[in-house]
Amino acid sequence: VKYLQEKLPNKAKLGLYFNPFGSINDLLQDCIQGACLSLVKLFTQEHNSGQLPREQAQFNQCSDYIRAELADCVLAAAIKVERALSLRHDVTKKMKGSVPLNVIQSHSDIKQQCEELVFKGFVSHSGLSKLDDIIRYLQGMLRRLEKLPIDPNQDRLKLIEVNKVNDTYQAIIKKQRKDKPIESELLETRWLIEELRISLFAQNLGTAAPISVKRILNHLKAFT
Repeated sequence: VKYLQEKLPNKAKLGLYFNPFGSINDLLQDCIQGACLSLVKLFTQEHNSGQLPREQAQFNQCSDYIRAELADCVLAAAIKVERALSLRHDVTKKMKGSVPLNVIQSHSDIKQQCEELVFKGFVSHSGLSKLDDIIRYLQGMLRRLEKLPIDPNQDRLKLIEVNKVNDTYQAIIKKQRKDKPIESELLETRWLIEELRISLFAQNLGTAAPISVKRILNHLKAFT
């Protein structure tokens, strides 16, 4: 933590943007935990066929690997986190003040999307590998907010498409057994919906892979 506090650029900004969720130390601890999770995954892929260490020698080897890589890994992550928090700040700032009736629904949707992407503990919850995507999704929100006053009706029609797949996804989640972990492939739908939002509201930012309502609904059929 001391190393990070010395090396981290824009630390004051980081604390300011993160303020609704806790202290700068909370954020750094989240980045550290996220980096540990990411490095354990990397280690197991490179040295242990994807399996977690189950013996003392393997555990020590994994610990040494993480200790050597942790500081630089967290620093790289924290720089991306600062970008994400800055964008989130811009999104919430754009939605302040009086809101015309014809864009209230869209604003409410963007607010909810923002809260589901950036919250206390979002770094370790989402994973370091998702930080670049989260930055792109936040940029997509800003792009959407720019276009919204020009054609609010078009935005509403696109939101219907998003809600169609999200409602289907949530209905399937509710039907999952409570005594078993939910399959990671099903949970991945959350990110597919984020990509769909990019394709509908901010096409110029590009998607990680080809995406459509039909593709997501086909993906979900495997879990019904």
